[in-house]
Amino acid sequence: MKNVSYLLFVVISFFCLLCSSAAHAGVGTEAASFLDIPVGARPAALGDAYAALATDAYAMTSNPGGLAFLDNTEVAAQHLAYLESIDYEYLSFVHPFHSGSSAGASIQYLGSGNITQTAPVTGDVTGQYSTYYAAYSAAYSHTVGERLGIGVTAKMIDANISNVSAHAYAADVGAFYRARPDLNIAAVVTNMGTPLTFLQDGGALPLAGKVGVSYTPNTRCMISVQGEYEDTGLMSEHIGVEWKPIEAIALRAGYRTDTTKELGAMAGLSTGFGIIMWGQELSYAWLPDGDLGNTQYISFLARFGQTEKEKRNLIHYQALKLHRHAGDSVIEPSDPEYEQLMQLLSDENTELYTRRPDDGGPTP
Repeated sequence: MKNVSYLLFVVISFFCLLCSSAAHAGVGTEAASFLDIPVGARPAALGDAYAALATDAYAMTSNPGGLAFLDNTEVAAQHLAYLESIDYEYLSFVHPFHSGSSAGASIQYLGSGNITQTAPVTGDVTGQYSTYYAAYSAAYSHTVGERLGIGVTAKMIDANISNVSAHAYAADVGAFYRARPDLNIAAVVTNMGTPLTFLQDGGALPLAGKVGVSYTPNTRCMISVQGEYEDTGLMSEHIGVEWKPIEAIALRAGYRTDTTKELGAMAGLSTGFGIIMWGQELSYAWLPDGDLGNTQYISFLARFGQTEKEKRNLIHYQALKLHRHAGDSVIEPSDPEYEQLMQLLSDENTELYTRRPDDGGPTP
C-alpha cells in the first residue's frame, strides 16, 4: 500500500513538472483547440471535471489511466450541436482484459459544413468551402497493484481548411488512483505533441495538466473537483455534482472557470441528465456560450456482457462462503471490494434467519 501511494506521488509530481516546463516552453498560438471541447454529455454536464471519474469509454479523452478500471466492453457515441452550423461527433470502443489491462480506440470529428466563399474586394459569391478537424486515437492502460492505473492515449490529428491540410501527432498520459471505494484521485497531461501547421502558419497543441478528485458518499450522490493548468498560462477550476433521485435517473450540474473570462459568468454553467436502464445510458447536456448561443449534447453509452468486476466478486463471494468458518483468509480487508462482499454474506445470513415459518425456512 505504501509503495503504491509513493508511486502515485512520483507520477503526479512528474506530471506537474512536465506540465510546468512545457508551459514555459510554449510559443505561438494554440492549434486544434477543438481538443479542449468536452467529450460526452455526462462529462460536459459535470463541468468537465471528469479526470477522477473516467473509468468508462470517455476515458479515451478524459484520462487514459482510468481505463485500467474498466468493468466491461463499452461503446460511446456523441452528437454535439455546437455553435452555428458546427457539429462535433465522437465514437469510441473500449475493452478490458483479464490481466488488469484495457485498450480502446476513438474518433473525434468537428465539421463546419459548407461555408459561402466570397471575393475579398467585391464581396461576390465565388463558391463554397468546408473545414474539419479530426483526431484518431488509440489507448492502453494497466493497473499497478490493486488501486493505481496508468494509461496512455496516442492520437493523430488531421485538419483541413478549404484545400489546405495539416497533420500532427500527440499523446495523453494519465494516472488514476482508487484511494478508497468512495474516493478517487487522478492526474493527467493532455496533448503533448507536434505543432499543427497550415502552410507556414500554425501553433502548438492545447497542452494542459489536470489534477482531480471525486467523492461518492453514497449510491445517490457524487461530487468531482478538478484543477487545470494550460500552457497558455490559464488556470481554471472545474466542479461537477451528480444526484440520483432514483436508480434510473441521474441529474447533473457543473461549473468551469476557463470559459467565463471571454463569454461571461453564465458561460461556466452546465447542466444535464442521464437515463440509465439495463446498464445502458442515454445522456443530455446543455451549456450556455454567452452571446454565441447554446451548446447541446446528446450521447449514448452502451455496455456489453457481464462485467469483470461482477465475475471477480462472484469468485471471491463463493470462496468466502466456503472458507469463512474454516478461518481461511481469501482476500485482504484492505481490498476495496472486501466490505461489499462481507455485506453480501451478512445480507444472506439475515435473510436466511428472518424467514417466517410458513416460508419453510428457519424461525428467528
